[in-house]
Amino acid sequence: MVNVTGGAMLDQARLRLRPVYHGDELLIEVLGDHRSDGFPSVAGILREALNAVREPHPDNLDDPRIAMSQDRFFSYWAYPGGHYEIDDDTWGLFVSANIGNEAVIADVERALLGSGHFVKEYVDFAEFK
Repeated sequence: MVNVTGGAMLDQARLRLRPVYHGDELLIEVLGDHRSDGFPSVAGILREALNAVREPHPDNLDDPRIAMSQDRFFSYWAYPGGHYEIDDDTWGLFVSANIGNEAVIADVERALLGSGHFVKEYVDFAEFK
């Protein structure tokens, strides 16, 4: 059980390190109801642990009209090790990185697991090929 940001006690949330579908790049998939009260703030944990700052999305995906039309919100973050994107969809939350993929995703994974709010669920990479 973990006490998350003044909310109720919750079991640790789960995450997966996995490849994108039909590709080689890695991403972090956060499992569970990430929009529920008391769920750990992925953006907040990464901001603090990686000393990250939010920047305008290079592809303008953080435009509010996109969020309204797709119920999906993108945010783009910079930290000393590179850049990453958080894709907050109705059905899931993903963290990806196009440049320096393996190193950035490793930093993200370490930060989330190091927060004590997440545990890693192992996956078979072949399922995503």
